[in-house]
Amino acid sequence: MLPSFTEKLVYPEKWVYGEKVPFQESNTLEYKEVSVFSGLFRHKSLGSSGLPKYRETIIGFLNGGHGYLIMGIKNDGTILGVENTSDEMVDKLKLWIDSSFNNLVYKNGKPIDPSNISINLKMFPVIGHPTEGSIAIIEAENKGKMMDIMTRSGTIIYRLNASNFRVCSEPVYRKRDVKGMIHSVQTRLQTVIDEKRKIIEKLQEKHNDEIKEILKGQAKETRAYIEQISQSLYEKYNGYKEDDSLCSKVTKYVISLFQ
Repeated sequence: MLPSFTEKLVYPEKWVYGEKVPFQESNTLEYKEVSVFSGLFRHKSLGSSGLPKYRETIIGFLNGGHGYLIMGIKNDGTILGVENTSDEMVDKLKLWIDSSFNNLVYKNGKPIDPSNISINLKMFPVIGHPTEGSIAIIEAENKGKMMDIMTRSGTIIYRLNASNFRVCSEPVYRKRDVKGMIHSVQTRLQTVIDEKRKIIEKLQEKHNDEIKEILKGQAKETRAYIEQISQSLYEKYNGYKEDDSLCSKVTKYVISLFQ
């Protein structure tokens, strides 16, 4: 029996390892062959796990009214179960489910009404499983308007048969999101400004050093030139003591001007 768009799924009385469930994947039902439960949280980045895709499926269920994401079953309906369903792992999945609300808004930008939305986790033991595996079922239900839920990035997801389809809309930003983006831009700009300032300061230091070297070289050349003139004057007027004394004074005075 296949659950229709509005019917609720009736769970089997027993989940037996290796047997097949009496229903197939549809717009309200999705199977996930998750062999090790902890593998969903093994990676630091959720992008490396199956959780982001699971969230899309849940949003698709909500936009269609309701749906069931069942972990531990192959695509053909064979019951395998999920290993390592410890209390810690189950708590992590529940926290992830709760966090899904924070990423959802209505198409008009208003926050989700929790009285109309429910996302619950149910666990069932698998009989005959080699390592005491379990079936994990995420139930999603929307009592409000259909096709009215989207992510804050502006993505509307809906179900068609057993697949998810995405429709892009305008993103919705919260006040704190806008403040965060402004702060991020300001931080990047300040970083660029600081880097450019350091480059300019280094160029100025290098330029100042070059100017000092040039002036120092010019001063040496000027002093050598003056000394040559002084020596020439001294040799020319060496025979005249009075003039020599006057020349010496003049030479010293001229040299002092360039020191």
